[in-house]
Amino acid sequence: MYICICKAVTENQICEAIRSGARTRKEITDCLTVGTVCGKCNREIRDLLRVARSASGDIRRPRASRETPYGRWADGSVEACV
Repeated sequence: MYICICKAVTENQICEAIRSGARTRKEITDCLTVGTVCGKCNREIRDLLRVARSASGDIRRPRASRETPYGRWADGSVEACV
């Protein structure tokens, strides 16, 4: 699924950047140029980072009941990043 329509960046690409070591939204932006046009995808990037960090024990768990504009939390698909 596309996370950044402006730059045509998919969730899989962002997840791969996280798996490759990106730990902040800025690092992902620097790597993929995502979030540099309209900025609407920055929340999605942040949520993907939170899920990855919580799985590794780095920070508190994100609110699992939260729904994004794309409804991705309802089916747990964000978990694929970890």
